Amino acid sequence: MRDDDPGSADPPPRPAYLVESAENALRILLKLRTASELRVTEVAKELGVARSTAHRLLSTLVFHGFLRHDAIRRVYVPGTVLVEVALASTGHRRLRHIAMPHIEKLSKSILWTVHISVLEGTDIRFVDGYESSQPVRVTARVGSRFPAHSTSSGKVLLAALPRAHVRSLYATGLAPVTEHTIRDIHKLEEELDRVAEQGYATNVGENELGLNAVAVPIRAATGVIAAIAAARPASGTDESQTSATVAALQATAETIAQLLVIA
Repeated sequence: MRDDDPGSADPPPRPAYLVESAENALRILLKLRTASELRVTEVAKELGVARSTAHRLLSTLVFHGFLRHDAIRRVYVPGTVLVEVALASTGHRRLRHIAMPHIEKLSKSILWTVHISVLEGTDIRFVDGYESSQPVRVTARVGSRFPAHSTSSGKVLLAALPRAHVRSLYATGLAPVTEHTIRDIHKLEEELDRVAEQGYATNVGENELGLNAVAVPIRAATGVIAAIAAARPASGTDESQTSATVAALQATAETIAQLLVIA
């Protein structure tokens, strides 16, 4: 490595005084660099502490949003706050900074929850969003990941890829999310062709029953870089509003794209 490469630097000397509980909490978070989920027994062994102590540390991190507890599988996974901190330090910061005022304005106008997403392999990541003010609404899910083939944003982003690339992404098949999810690669390709032609994608209970969404792409000189989607409970969705919602999304996407060029 070069001398100016941060990765070549020696680690800093261990401070003379460390707050043990803080160090253990940070060691738990650092463990997520190599593990996608954590268990109490594993954390206790890693830190050399009792299970009760490990559980208290994990619970504290859950309380502050750095971890999320999956009660069914009895594991701890990255929480929203941790993901938000990570996103704030990445290249998505500029996109979020430029997009958010317009996402907020759009959400208040159409009364849908609006998210901006990017593609990560076969998933999408909600990098930011603004929650509708309606009493019954879809909650903002910033930082969350969902299967691309079951979401409107994912279809928009996949539609911009060469079909050979899409087939390679789903070489092992498409996992069902709900009874309405596309499960066949050929049907997915047909759907993506339709999305590319019409300029938007829909999701009618494909990722979550009772939730409908529509999405459009945000284009840059290099191609589609993100998707902007509006979602609301199916019970509050009027089919006649789809074209108006698509038009509003496309106008916002165009504004964001122009600002990204000049910023």
